[in-house]
Amino acid sequence: MAAAEGFAADICAAHVGFDPKYSFVDAEEQDIQQLRNLFEGAPEARTAQIKATVDAFVASHINGPQITWHDDHGDIAANVKLEAYSSRLMVIGRPVHMDAADALHSALFDAHRLVLVAPRDASSAERTIGRHIVIGWKPGTPVERAAEAALPWLRKAEKVSVIWVPKGGKAPYDASGRQFFERLGIAANVIRLEPNGQSVGAQLLAETTRLGGDCLLIGAFRHSALWNALLGGVTHDVLAHAEIPVFMMRAR
Repeated sequence: MAAAEGFAADICAAHVGFDPKYSFVDAEEQDIQQLRNLFEGAPEARTAQIKATVDAFVASHINGPQITWHDDHGDIAANVKLEAYSSRLMVIGRPVHMDAADALHSALFDAHRLVLVAPRDASSAERTIGRHIVIGWKPGTPVERAAEAALPWLRKAEKVSVIWVPKGGKAPYDASGRQFFERLGIAANVIRLEPNGQSVGAQLLAETTRLGGDCLLIGAFRHSALWNALLGGVTHDVLAHAEIPVFMMRAR
């Protein structure tokens, strides 16, 4: 709802929980799902719990925009792609279980949509998204595509800050950042961060908080998801520690 403020937006709460009855899975996957049912409940119970949460949220926001409900149980990747066809933005919580991780992976790697990853604690009544957007800049297709997809929010923002961390042996990033956002017609303040021993992802998050940004925008997974999971990377670090909403998109 915070991301939709100021837009004539349609909001859909789409449940994309996995259900083996509607998917083709091997015996090993069936065993995994049976174990999962013991700890998390059957798919029907999980769906009912999520629907109750959505209904309670809608009931507590009677003056908010209408939120429709889709129950897309079955194969998560297929249903995320189906929902993405008519979506400008996909909002997904920071993964805390298998379904959420699969949904985020599919949105980034299969649907190629702009994704807004919500923090674990997203319940603040004062939450805003897009008044002050901070962008983690490194010249290249990932962040450029993410910024282009986020243009409606960038144009509406009161302030846009572009931050970058120099890398040994690489030319400075500030000129490319200024040129790119000037080309988009976005007035942006470009800020150089000095390396301080933290990972780049940690620096981006800390600086966003220091600047008073209400969200961060980055490109996503320059390498494969497996590479980032094993060795880390900006996307991995940001996802692991972000306490603010994060816009991200993976270029095709």
